Amino acid sequence: MPQAYQGYFQEGKFISLQKDSIPDFVEVYVIVTSKILPEVETKVQKQRKAFDKFAQAISIAEPLCDEFDEVVSQGIHVLGELKL
Repeated sequence: MPQAYQGYFQEGKFISLQKDSIPDFVEVYVIVTSKILPEVETKVQKQRKAFDKFAQAISIAEPLCDEFDEVVSQGIHVLGELKL
């Protein structure tokens, strides 16, 4: 029974707008519309952007004082969660 999936192509790969994915080894037909969708940022792109932002912040940060090593050697605990 035919099943429709909506999405777009990005860099030669089909990006589905649904959680379901197209099963492997099934016959597919592609209908191309003239509608151009706005670029959607993928999870990998978001993670890369966050890492680049972090790396940039680290590169311009002031050197840590000697007291920092002493505090870290006593152990630290970070609360919370970063959502990407």
